[in-house]
Amino acid sequence: MYASRSTANWVQFWRSRTNLLSRTLGQRRVLSNEAKRVQTLDEYLEKQTSTSSSVLPKSIDLTLTRIKNKLSPPMPVDPNLKLLLDQAATQLYYNCANHFDYDKLCSSFGLPDYFSTWFKLTLMHIWMVLLRTQVSMDAAAYMRLQSGLLASLWLDVEKRLEIISEELGKSMKRSSDLTVMHGLHIQTFLEYDEGFLSSDAQLAAAVWRCLYLSREVDPNNVLKSILYMRSTVAWLDTLDLQEILVDGLNQWNQIKPKTSFL
Repeated sequence: MYASRSTANWVQFWRSRTNLLSRTLGQRRVLSNEAKRVQTLDEYLEKQTSTSSSVLPKSIDLTLTRIKNKLSPPMPVDPNLKLLLDQAATQLYYNCANHFDYDKLCSSFGLPDYFSTWFKLTLMHIWMVLLRTQVSMDAAAYMRLQSGLLASLWLDVEKRLEIISEELGKSMKRSSDLTVMHGLHIQTFLEYDEGFLSSDAQLAAAVWRCLYLSREVDPNNVLKSILYMRSTVAWLDTLDLQEILVDGLNQWNQIKPKTSFL
């Protein structure tokens, strides 16, 4: 789409995109202060979890909740910001899936060169991006970005599996396998959140279950993965949110301790 743009037009395009994002974010800050207060993600989750328990049977209550969620309108997002968030989600997913040093991490973490390893490492980097952005975005914008990242993930997974299936001459897209991958995605995000906010011991347990699938592993490799995650998140915290959304992450850096671990 942009291959035919001249260098000048390319620079002008990105400058206009940056200015639009700045104006849009600025307008939302004014709106939150003067008209209606923007709801943070923590406030949104607190509201969702503070509802009184239902007296209905669990199966009926779950069905009604699903119907309510489908019929209820999505959280409002400014149209200009929505477009930019969708573009940012696509760019950030590409960075999470392709810009980390796959071979280096496989060697450092003691992981085999499998498709499942790429998937688990990609989940790790998506989780780190979401962890960084959720503290700086209102709930509606964050939910839009998260949805775009995950949609891009599953589209990419299906395409990669199609290519592998063609090369091997057999189907690699069995519903049972995709179900396991979806389950691992949810488990990974929940366990990494809990471990990261708790202690290194709990994070190590989460990494062992989600990255190594509870298999026998060298404890030093688990330690290296924990140090990588914490040092990468520390580096992401030094970046401005607007820079992340507009420019993406062309490389993954770490704020390393005095002794290198990779």
